[in-house]
Amino acid sequence: MKLSVVILLLFTAVFTNAQDIFQFKNITCNFPEIKECASDGLWSENVAIKLAQFDQVYTRTINCGPPAYAISTEIQKPDLYFSVQKLVKHYKKCLKKETIPGDKIENEMLEIINKCLLIFNQQTDSVEHELRTANNSQEIIGVFKKIIIE
Repeated sequence: MKLSVVILLLFTAVFTNAQDIFQFKNITCNFPEIKECASDGLWSENVAIKLAQFDQVYTRTINCGPPAYAISTEIQKPDLYFSVQKLVKHYKKCLKKETIPGDKIENEMLEIINKCLLIFNQQTDSVEHELRTANNSQEIIGVFKKIIIE
């Protein structure tokens, strides 16, 4: 009985839907050029500029027109967008509590944002599915570490 349970667990672990890596092409994109942006004091200027670029690429403002002239924000690839937003909150808490060194946080944030910017115009369904199933920030970071840009 124990042997069949062990075999079943091994079989499940080998044939799960989680991918080992996600490969994407290094396609040059026209990123919005931002020279200065408002920072909240926690992020360095480089990270603040990259976050502003990320927001401009992944969000789009839509004017709904008459009669209300309401402005709506459309988020493209919401799983990627909200995962990065969760990491921003996570890293801000780590910066305030000083649990992770600031330079390590800055390097990880820049790496994640650069990957998101490079894969924006590509087919990212598998990554979005993994991010949707991620339960915490460590799992989200793990998914982003699996992304390889060729």
